[in-house]
Parts: sequence; C-alpha cells; structure tokens
Amino acid sequence: MPPKTTIEKLSSSVEDVTVFKITGTLGFHEKTVLERLFKECNRRGLARVLFEVSELESLGGGCARIIRDEAGRGRIAIGLVGASRTVLKFLQKEDAPRIVIADTIDVAAPQLLAKMLACEARPDADLESDETLLSNLEEILELGDAPADEEDAESALDAETEETVGEPARAAEPVPHREEPAREPSAAPADAAADAPAKNLRKRVVQYNTLFSINSDFHRFQDRKSLLDAFLLTAIAQFGVESAIFLERGRGYFVPVAMKGIEPGELRGFAVSEEQFRLKNWAREVVVQSVEKSRFGDDVKAPLLALGCAYVVPFIVHGEIRGVVLLGRPIKNDLDETTTEFLRIMINQAAIAYESMARFEEENERTLGVVQTLISLIEENTLARGNTSLVSNYVFALAMRLHYPQEHMRDLMYGTVLRDIGMIKVSDLIVRSPRELMPEEWEIIKQHPVDGARMLSTMKFSDHVIGVVLHHHERFNGEGYPHGTQGQEIPLGARIVSVVESYAAMLQERPTRPALSREEAVNTLKENWGMRYDPEAVRAFIDLLEEEMRTGKNLHEKKFALFSV
Repeated sequence: MPPKTTIEKLSSSVEDVTVFKITGTLGFHEKTVLERLFKECNRRGLARVLFEVSELESLGGGCARIIRDEAGRGRIAIGLVGASRTVLKFLQKEDAPRIVIADTIDVAAPQLLAKMLACEARPDADLESDETLLSNLEEILELGDAPADEEDAESALDAETEETVGEPARAAEPVPHREEPAREPSAAPADAAADAPAKNLRKRVVQYNTLFSINSDFHRFQDRKSLLDAFLLTAIAQFGVESAIFLERGRGYFVPVAMKGIEPGELRGFAVSEEQFRLKNWAREVVVQSVEKSRFGDDVKAPLLALGCAYVVPFIVHGEIRGVVLLGRPIKNDLDETTTEFLRIMINQAAIAYESMARFEEENERTLGVVQTLISLIEENTLARGNTSLVSNYVFALAMRLHYPQEHMRDLMYGTVLRDIGMIKVSDLIVRSPRELMPEEWEIIKQHPVDGARMLSTMKFSDHVIGVVLHHHERFNGEGYPHGTQGQEIPLGARIVSVVESYAAMLQERPTRPALSREEAVNTLKENWGMRYDPEAVRAFIDLLEEEMRTGKNLHEKKFALFSV
C-alpha cells in the first residue's frame, strides 16, 4: 500500500526559492515527516521554501503548529500555493508569523524573495545534487508510514526526550532507514513482557501531551462551527478514520451541522429522531459504540452504515446529550481500548469548549439586540434606510472572496453595521440638508468615525471592530478622513467596507444628486481603481458585480449569520 503522503521537489523558475509539492494528508503520523523535512532544508541552507498544497486533503495533528513555529524562527521564509480554506484556517492564527499565501507559484515566489530573514548570512552548506535531495525525501517519507502502535508512541517520546536533554543533533547526516535489531529467540518472550509496561507508559505520555495541545487549540475558537470543524479534523487525524460527522440535537432530532471526509450533499435531509437513537437507554457518559453491534434498529443502522459510519459516540455537556459524533471506518486497525479512552477524553474536552462557545454566543445575542436598535437609529438619522443590509451582505461576499480570516469575520460584520454609529452626534439639519454642505459642516461630518470608535471602545468592542469603524472613510491614495491614512496601512476590513459602501451610496438617490444605475456605479469604481480604493478589493468586487449582472443571480444574498452554528 503506497504512503498516503507524498512530497516531491518541483523545478522553480525563481532562483533561491525551493518548491515542494505535498499531496495526501498531514496529520499526527506525518509530524516526523514535516520536522525532518525542515531539518533537511536548514541543513542545505534552503532559506525560502514554497509548498504547493492544492492536493493536500487535510492538515492537523500538530503539523500546522510545526509550520507556524518554523516560520516564526525567521530562518526559513515559508509560502503556500493553492491552500484550501480549511488549511488556511489552521495556519492563520492571530499570534502566528506571516506565511506567504498565494494562488500561483509565480505570485508567491517574489513575495518570498522580498521577506527579510533573521539569518540571511548562512555558512556554506555541502549542497548535494537534486537526486540526493530526492533520495533523502524518500527516506523522510518512510518515517511517516509506520502504524500507530506502541513503537510509534515510543519513537515520538524518544524524540521529545532528546530535545529535552539537549543531546547534540546529527542533522548533517542523512536519516537512515531504521530496522529493528534481531533478538535471540529464547529471550524474546521475556523481553517483550518486560518492555510492554514501558511502551504503554510512553504511549500514554505521548497521548496526554497531544491532549494538552488539543485542549489549548479548542479554546482558541470563538464560534461553535469553527470548533466542531477543528474537532472533526483532529478526530480523523488522531484515530485514522475515513470520516467524521457531528449531529447536533435540537427539537427532538439530531441533524448534521459539521462533517469532514464526506460531501455535504450526501447528508441532505438526513436526521435521526431521539426515539430512533433510543436515548432513554443511553448512559449519561461517553461510550464508544460500534454501529454494527449497537442496539439501534435497522432504520438507524442501515443509513449510518451506508454513510460509512463505524462508530457512534454521544456528545455530553453537563450530563445532557447535546449531540452525537459519528466516526467512519478505520483506515488500518479497529479502535482498541486505549484509543477509545483517548477518544472519550478528547470528546469531553471538546464538550467543555462547546459549552463555553454556547455561553459566549448567548452573550453575543444580547449584544446583537443592542446593535440592531442602534442600526435602526443610524439609518433613520442618515437617510440610509435599508442600506446597512445591502452593505453587510456585499461585505460578507467580498470578504469571502478575499479569504478574510474566518476568526475575524464576526468583528468585520460588527464594524460594518456599526460603521456610522458616530453620526448619532451629528445634527439632523446637517445630515438632511438639501444643499451642498459648508466647509465647517463637513468638518463635523468627518468626525463621526472618531466619535463612533470612541463609543465602541467604551462599549468594550474589540480593536478589530473599532479599526473598521475608524478607518472606513479612509482612501487608498490618502485623501480620506479622519487621518489621511493610505494604502496597506488601512486595515483590510475597512478597505472592503469602503468599496462596498461607496457602491451602495451611488445606487441611492440623495438630495444633491440622482441615483446611479448598477452599470454606472461599476464604471465609477473602475475609474477609481487604485486611487480611492484598494485595487485588489475593487477587482474582486467588480468580478462579483459583473457576474451578478451576467447571470442574473444575486451572489450577495448569502447573509452572514452572526451567531448561528
């Protein structure tokens, strides 16, 4: 059976940029592969490394942290091409160093060359040929193709022990293929019996170290959807199953709200009632059940087996079953007792984080009520009734196209709907004036971003929200207000809002001018390409608008649900 992960070196048209293509998966079993690959790059003096990952199926098991840590050391500039949104979600953390992200190698390579490294001057490395590097890659890949048994846990613990003790690393030598030494036949049973407790202990230590890392990751998320996605990806990577599904309980039914390793279309209309799951017979503790051996009726077993589900586990929060986790067929071995114990602990950790997210969202629901009231007051005061809904939907659609960080999407939307909250302080005589405003009246208008930012700061909104409100009238060429900030110094969220808000304003009739048609508004945006607006944001927004006009579909109709799972 071929290894599930492959790494190949691609030819690069840009000198000093090394390109690798990774296909398959990067999970718990590939951590060693990734660590050894970076050691090889450091040994050979490869300062700028670009990964082509368009065919990477999943990223987890601590591999994202290895990439972020290596980028943070500043010795290697790292770039990714063709990364999926799931991969980017794991790599783009608030505290993570910047990793170059691009759609093509030609775009990413110059950005890598422009990055300053902490160690530009490197000692001369004994650079072998590409054939030698490719041979080393084959040896590196062999390390990641071992089964997840006691030997795997033992080698992982040994690697951690070497780093702790500080034994000199022998990275300058090619990594040899390890073979187990032959043992005397008569001593084998005694040796195996003596080694078994030590191996089990080492395996437990590795698992608990992994659980500690997972627990920290779970509590970094700000919404349940992101948490569940990370939980399912981690389950697939840690337990070697083909798929994972989370069924959330609500109104008497369990329905799928998150899934990995399976297409959403396969679960369209899928639901299991509480009676079908026979919840009254379930103990209020996390128990891993085999679908085939369970006491479910055929009306439950048949569809679950058809989906490839092999295990079902209750998701319990404070003694109440809030959901069900379905795990697909194991890729190699069935889950043993040690693995199921590990799974139960991980689910309990996820349940604690899930409950925290639920409470956080309830608090946000109350905040939303205040926000909605403020929105109605703002629109009434600025003659922009209904404008906020249009702007918000387009901002969300444009932000998705620009791969806006998912963890900041809620703050971007808060900033969008509250961008003009400072206008509450402006007199109706100025806002509703049918004439051109006097210079001193314009100066009052120009203060509303500052006033709005100050209000939101008092209300304890995040800096991200405040940044959008403060800068949404800045212009890319520096001609905006209140501070004349220009170019990339303007937060991306504010640059997105600036483009969309200007377009929406052009479509509305004002006392001093008639409304423009969609085509006229699009042409106006094109005329200000790279001047008033961010060229990248304008380009993506015009593509969206022209696609709407060409197809007749409203691509902005998918609204951002602030607090839904």
